[in-house]
Amino acid sequence: MNLIHRIDALLPQTQCGKCDHAGCRPYAEGLAAGEAINKCPPGGSETIAALAQLLQVPVIAPDPERRAAPAQVAFIREAECIGCTKCIQACPVDAIVGASKLMHTVIASECTGCDLCLAPCPVDCIELLPLPDNLVPIVGGLAQTAEHLVARSHRRNQARLRHEQRTVRLQREEARRQAERQARVQRITGTQGADQESALKRAKIAAAMSRAQLNAARGALGATADQAQHAQVQRLEAAAQKAQQQLDALLVGPGHADA
Repeated sequence: MNLIHRIDALLPQTQCGKCDHAGCRPYAEGLAAGEAINKCPPGGSETIAALAQLLQVPVIAPDPERRAAPAQVAFIREAECIGCTKCIQACPVDAIVGASKLMHTVIASECTGCDLCLAPCPVDCIELLPLPDNLVPIVGGLAQTAEHLVARSHRRNQARLRHEQRTVRLQREEARRQAERQARVQRITGTQGADQESALKRAKIAAAMSRAQLNAARGALGATADQAQHAQVQRLEAAAQKAQQQLDALLVGPGHADA
């Protein structure tokens, strides 16, 4: 493994953001670039010691400015849930299931206790509870036996995998939305172009007919043309001028500047 992968393997994979990064992998990248090793509350002193050994830097105390991260699990009071899906969108490991306007629930065995689902909830129906005895803590400092270390490693690897799968899914969904958006723009643009061509065709016909009517009226004027005939020619001249102006306006529009 390269250095970033080796660092990431030591992190708790809560994806909580308490290190000021959007997950454990970005913090691993920062650590490889020289960031402080004490910015991971879920990892605690155990992770600091492991990082210090790997990176050959001194062991330092956990950063006291960062929030605590005990072994915990999110719990949704389902009777109060309004099905807004905001917690589902916030969960970095897809540990919350549900659908719009339907009750949500937390998959306790997949929850990392990151607490990212609390703030988005508009009805404050989510709380963090102590981790049940049947679940292995994912945070540092609580695995005391070799069996627990193996189980914790499995949970961390599972959390990392779920986070990566979620990232891929979100990227795929965004690409699909972009493609649909582009297709809509193309459809609209194509429709507008067809409408413009149709309007131009109608304007050309109207201008030609107006000129023909005007020429016919002028040709019908004799030496004894009366006032009504002259008035008719003037009306046809105004109509022909208006039709030509409308045609000219369309001809200088997008795609017809050189027409």
